[in-house]
Amino acid sequence: MNLFEYLEYKFRKWRLKRKRQTVIIRGSCKMCGNCCRSICLHAGGKWLKNEKQFLKAVDEDELLSRFEICGKTEEGYLKFSCTSLTDNGTCNDYENRPQLCRNFPNPTIFMQFGELPAGCGFRMSTETDFEKILQDALHDDEKIKSGHIPEKK
Repeated sequence: MNLFEYLEYKFRKWRLKRKRQTVIIRGSCKMCGNCCRSICLHAGGKWLKNEKQFLKAVDEDELLSRFEICGKTEEGYLKFSCTSLTDNGTCNDYENRPQLCRNFPNPTIFMQFGELPAGCGFRMSTETDFEKILQDALHDDEKIKSGHIPEKK
């Protein structure tokens, strides 16, 4: 992740927090397999841009060896496809899949202005984070009761 992408990510995260919103993921897997094709990998704190970075990532996490380079994005990031994907869109090594796969889809996709693959059964949106609003209200109530904040009249 370059500095600009990092700042975009932080700004979007701050904006959601400021608006008391959170990223919501809804839907379910349609087993289209598109999340296993033409994906970018993140390792060592950055998106992989060359084969040397990929080989180093594989040395650090053997599960990444299931991915093979299949191209590059317009921005120069490597695109990968997973060799564990079967013809019917399922994983032939589901129990041993990498953390990346276990966490898909992850809200960080939204935070980094990414998109879910075409045909994906999941969707992401932002909604008011009522849990955060409730926590803030309870916290304020505790402060009022302890005398740290004067009651509003």
